[in-house]
Formats: sequence, C-alpha cells, structure tokens
Amino acid sequence: METKVGTRVTIIQFSTIEHVLRRVYASCPFTNNRKAWKRLEIISFFMTLKDEQMFCEALRTYNPNIYFLDVKPSLDGDVDRRLVGDITTLDSEFFSIVNLDMISKEELSRCYKLRNGYYHFYQLGRGQMQFLRSLPDVNVENCLQQGRIADSYEADDDEEKVWKNKVYSLLKKAGQKVYWYYVLPNGTREITTKPQHKLVALPDAAANYDGKRGNFMIHNRAMFVAEGITLEEIKDNPKLLY
Repeated sequence: METKVGTRVTIIQFSTIEHVLRRVYASCPFTNNRKAWKRLEIISFFMTLKDEQMFCEALRTYNPNIYFLDVKPSLDGDVDRRLVGDITTLDSEFFSIVNLDMISKEELSRCYKLRNGYYHFYQLGRGQMQFLRSLPDVNVENCLQQGRIADSYEADDDEEKVWKNKVYSLLKKAGQKVYWYYVLPNGTREITTKPQHKLVALPDAAANYDGKRGNFMIHNRAMFVAEGITLEEIKDNPKLLY
C-alpha cells in the first residue's frame, strides 16, 4: 500500500510539472529547436536561509558567472536589479538559476511576457534552471515546506548537460537522505526504511525540522525526517494528522 500510494502521487506530480515546464521552456525565444527537447529533471529539497546561503556560495564558487534571477512578476523589467548572487537578499519565492556563460544579459532581458504591466520572466530555458524556495509553512507553525530545482534541455546539448548536472551534484553533496514519516488510521506510526527519491534536506533544515517538537519538513501535509531520527524521538503535530 505504501509503495502504490507513493508511486501514484509521484507520477501525478511529475506529469503536472512536466506539462508546465514544457510550456514554459517552449515559450522562450532563445530556446533552439524546441521539438528536440528530451530531458527533464526535478530534485526537491528542504533549505533554511542558512542552507540557501551555503548553496548559493557553492554554486558561485563552482562558477562565478552563475546568478539567481528573481522571476516573481513585478513592474520592474530591469534584469540587473533582478539578478543576485545570494537569494536570501530578496523576499521573492521564485528564482531562476542563470548561467551567464550560456545566456547573455541582453538575451535574458528579452525572455519575458508582459501581462497587465507586470514582467513575467521565464524560469528555465538554455542557461537557466528553475529554483523554487523552501519556506516555512504559512498554516502549520514550525514546519518547512519543500522547494525544488527543475530544468530541461535538448538531449544532445552537452554544454547544458555539464553545468546543470553539476548543480544537482552540488545539491546532492550538500544534502542528507530524507524519510517519510506517517501515522495510519489505527494509530500505527511508521518511518519508511527507504529514503525518498530525489528529495534531500540540507544540514540546517535537517537539524531544525527534525520532528522532535512537531517541527517537520513537509510537502503539503506529508511529513519527513532526516536519517537517524527514531519513532521514539518524534512528537506528532495535530495539524498534520488526518
């Protein structure tokens, strides 16, 4: 039952995300030969502000020409004011990881749609990866919702493959394994024996959202804990129990 439910949810989420990403990718004028796009990758994560700073630093140590573009719709179309080296300096929830070795600022400045005066910059394309922040849940106190990195590129684009795989490699290297914690209707409490696929927790998130005070890493209402946490240590959060 556990495997079937988990698999079904994953397929639904992936299918929905894939559809959206394909539409966004195809809309960018600097995406060449759009029909050849074959690859889609999504890895989710849990990060605190401290983790975000560490991850941003790791990316820019690897390549100083990597920046973060604030893609939250606004009246400001100036790319220079939207590009930052550290996402924690802005309040936006939505970013694009931009490799300026692959796409110029001039090209980037034209990758948007204008709707009712608001600039909607593209989140992914050649030289770009979607970055959605992991943020404290607005309804469940002391719990952290997951974020994600997603990308797409043409299957034969080796330059894209190299740098985007490096981003995922740095994320996985910094992250820890994450396990699903759940409570059955009869009150039985379980932690899965296998870690979640393509979901990691960075060190500060794992330490501060460990479930010991009802403070979980969550996706919607699914609860997760890092490796090493036992059932005896966990305190249930009534807002997360059905």
